[in-house]
Amino acid sequence: MADILSALRAVAAPSSRAIRFFDLAELEFDDVQPSFVTHAELQAQVIALANAFRAIAGHDRPVVTILAPSTIEGLIALLAAEVAGVAHPVNYLLDAAGIADCMNAVGSEIVVTGHQSGLKIAEKLAEVQVPSLRATVTTGRVRAGEHAVRALIAAHPSGQLQGRHPQADDLAALFHTAGTTGKSKVVPLTHANLLASAHGIADAWQMDGATRIVNALPFFHVAGANLLALGPLIRGAEVLLLSETGLRNPAVLSRHWEIVQTLRPTIIGGIPSSLVALLDVPLNGADLSSVRFCATGGAPMPATAGVAFEKQFGLQVHTIYGMTEAAGLIATARLGTSPDYDTAGQLASGVEAGVRPFGSEVVSNAPDAVGTICIRAPQVFRGYAGLNAAEGFLPGGWFETGDIGNIAADGTVTISGRAKDVIIRAGNNLDPAEIEIAANSFPGVADSAAVAMPDRYAGEVPVLYLTARAGQRIATDALEAHLRNAISDPQARPTRILVVEKLPLTSVGKVSRLHLRQWAATKAAQDALGGHGLTASFDFVDNQMRVMPADEASAEKVMQVLAELGLRAILARLPA
Repeated sequence: MADILSALRAVAAPSSRAIRFFDLAELEFDDVQPSFVTHAELQAQVIALANAFRAIAGHDRPVVTILAPSTIEGLIALLAAEVAGVAHPVNYLLDAAGIADCMNAVGSEIVVTGHQSGLKIAEKLAEVQVPSLRATVTTGRVRAGEHAVRALIAAHPSGQLQGRHPQADDLAALFHTAGTTGKSKVVPLTHANLLASAHGIADAWQMDGATRIVNALPFFHVAGANLLALGPLIRGAEVLLLSETGLRNPAVLSRHWEIVQTLRPTIIGGIPSSLVALLDVPLNGADLSSVRFCATGGAPMPATAGVAFEKQFGLQVHTIYGMTEAAGLIATARLGTSPDYDTAGQLASGVEAGVRPFGSEVVSNAPDAVGTICIRAPQVFRGYAGLNAAEGFLPGGWFETGDIGNIAADGTVTISGRAKDVIIRAGNNLDPAEIEIAANSFPGVADSAAVAMPDRYAGEVPVLYLTARAGQRIATDALEAHLRNAISDPQARPTRILVVEKLPLTSVGKVSRLHLRQWAATKAAQDALGGHGLTASFDFVDNQMRVMPADEASAEKVMQVLAELGLRAILARLPA
């Protein structure tokens, strides 16, 4: 179908369930009624709310910010915003300033929010100044000056969309994706982009009216909004929402297998860190017979963790490889194939891929070529909003993903790392993924990340941060011996191993290499200064290191030592 509304209306069995919200109280009390909407109800409510958005804005293409947790009303609002004009999902975990930056960057006219306890969304919104904002709509308790989603649906016609019907090339959504400095870029996606990925995942996983899929990702993540929501819905499947925050909810995580036994999904899933956490959650006899497989994405799944998950629970793990710029999907392990945990699966239907070898400007389709992966596909966006629109595009319409890997003749994608994460030690390019694969295969390691630490002589050296499985301790001398055997290149062996309680994560659960590089730079700076009998404190603003020497007399020497280390730091204001 050419647009999202038409695709939703083409479902063969409109009386079947479309979205089911699970309340943990259902595990405790027999009289709790399940919350759900059918496909027919979903279509009608999406149309009514889309009409409401257009009426509030006074035109056919309003920009609607979605700042709501994972509820039925939140998903209806997201779809209605795409149908009415432009949906703008924003991370509700950002602080007020970050939310305001996102909303002002796109000229938000309406914001849809929720007032679930603990998230403090309303408190953040109270601090936000957005001159273009016309109205606040809530999925929960209504406060003064707000509109209720349910009231708007009841007050507007649900049979026909009023005004212009959306077209395939119309802009449907604006997503934010993080840059290397932590500054986000705005990714515009059309109806055609979103539907290409939605159909791609539905085809690969053979979704139909019998599919019941857990969506544990937030709507501000393109996979949570598109692959695990729109994809199943346009095939008549049922989307299961596990509380407002999914697997971020500790109770949902600790009782996950009990919930699976209750809901009887056919597909479950979560980001890799959540699946690793589930390895420590006992089954306690829960019946998983309804589940066909487990899905993961958003970050690389360690091969050892995938093998362990399948062995422990009897469920294969199907990885999604994608990016916001491709509406969430490039490749996945198709249903009916045995996943190879060392690969990202096969190219989705309609995706053409090649690699740009290092030092070359030409994209190669040779199956043995290694370089940065480049793609052409209907789901690939046309360029970033703003001045950097053409960033990442190469001649011939190729978009360079920034991932290092290769494409086999049968379309199997292997990812070895990120170009921006490469560690350059004395002129040699080192892939952190090689270090992490070796570390993750050591008994007791839960997760790991290798990053560059500044070095006076080599420029950069690899350091390894890791976490231990629950109840286990890592013997670093044994791990070092393991890494010497597993990593053939001596320069790729980490110069330091740092066991931490937890790795820093981004708002969508990926390991934050930006913060790890900052940790490593700070450690290198402290050690270098200590060798000269100097001390200083450090912080980072927009990824720029700022240094505050212990006293004014040592400031010049401190900056000299840091410069010798190759650190570009700025001198912060000294204490009075």
